[in-house]
Amino acid sequence: MPQGRTAQPQSTIAVSLVPEPGTEFAFGRWTYGGELSINWRADGLVVVEEAELDRYLAGIREVPLSWPAAALEAQAVAARTYLAWTLARGRTRDGRIYDFDICATTLCQVYAGTSVVNGRDGDRWLDAVSSTQDEILLWEGAPAQALYSSSAGRRTRSVEDIWGSTPKPYLVAVDSPEAGVTPYARWEITLDVEVLRRIFAAGGITIGSQVRSMAVDRPPDGGGVTMLVIDSNTGVVKIPATTVRSRINRYGPLLYPELLPATRPDGRRWPQPFLSYNFDVVFRPVGRSTPPPFLHVDDLPSPGHVTFVGEGWGHGVGMSQWGAKAMADLGFTYDQILAHYYGGLLPIGGGASIPETVRVGLAWERDEVRVTASGPFELRMNGVPVVEATGGVWSFHFGPGGIAVVPPGLDAALTSLLGARRWPR
Repeated sequence: MPQGRTAQPQSTIAVSLVPEPGTEFAFGRWTYGGELSINWRADGLVVVEEAELDRYLAGIREVPLSWPAAALEAQAVAARTYLAWTLARGRTRDGRIYDFDICATTLCQVYAGTSVVNGRDGDRWLDAVSSTQDEILLWEGAPAQALYSSSAGRRTRSVEDIWGSTPKPYLVAVDSPEAGVTPYARWEITLDVEVLRRIFAAGGITIGSQVRSMAVDRPPDGGGVTMLVIDSNTGVVKIPATTVRSRINRYGPLLYPELLPATRPDGRRWPQPFLSYNFDVVFRPVGRSTPPPFLHVDDLPSPGHVTFVGEGWGHGVGMSQWGAKAMADLGFTYDQILAHYYGGLLPIGGGASIPETVRVGLAWERDEVRVTASGPFELRMNGVPVVEATGGVWSFHFGPGGIAVVPPGLDAALTSLLGARRWPR
């Protein structure tokens, strides 16, 4: 080092919690058994678990574990295939930015760590994962895009009819025998037209104040994207079903929390304001009285009511989870269920398409992260082993240049150790 210069202190930008056998980390609603990383980014802290493949699959929380074994096995193959497809196509934007392979939410697959197998019927899910070991669905030698959703209603949808994407012969519309099984066979919401207009306006969609008609344009299977067509005093607006659902789900509860999600016949609320892309609409216009002389008719609230009547919950492409249960109840095997929903594809060994470990993005853009360790673990800062910890509640705080680590109970010795040294990076 040149004379007269001193080393600049370096902040902690990466913390790892490496568990001893049997130790679990509680973060948020769930517990995790793999190595947890808390990493600094300019917009907050990122929490990632490094999980072995079977540990990751064992943590998938997508269907009730009390369901028939064949339905669980079909779900295990679909989840494994979806993971392999996700890794084969490359990380998403968030995955690239925050360094993870797949997220832990409904945007990817719901992952709840060790909470799944530690809960009721966890052994049944472990059996489904192990009995389908390494099995995935392949199309032309590559992992298939094994999409699935909760419920499709009477019929699934072709992928191109939902997102306008390239058709795939294994993601085509098929009958789903879930009538009388799924709780989402029929859902309904009724809104004032003015309420709908304001929700759409919040999402950047403008419709006129005088709605003349409202209808659904649904082409036949493989014929194109479903549209909501609204004719008003400002002209005709065609809104894709995906946009209708996303805008109502996002802005409806913000603007009208007393209305959305709507109430079900049993008195509870639906799990989302707008459940699927499979819906019809009933428009009931109400006559408008003559406006006061100082107001133009366009300045009055939109009259009328609109009722959306739909089927299913989710995008409806690929396997219906409730449909899989219905088929399993009827005695179908897991490979028969998969073949029905995925164009005849049958599960086979995945070979090199199956990863050994998975980096799961649990959270990002966090100002604070709290982790409770059930037992001993090794704490590393910027990759350097620092201390063998015995457990407890650890807090990690985002700062402009690094992570502040707060040990359990503000332990004086640990606080001194962690704060007195700069960890190289």
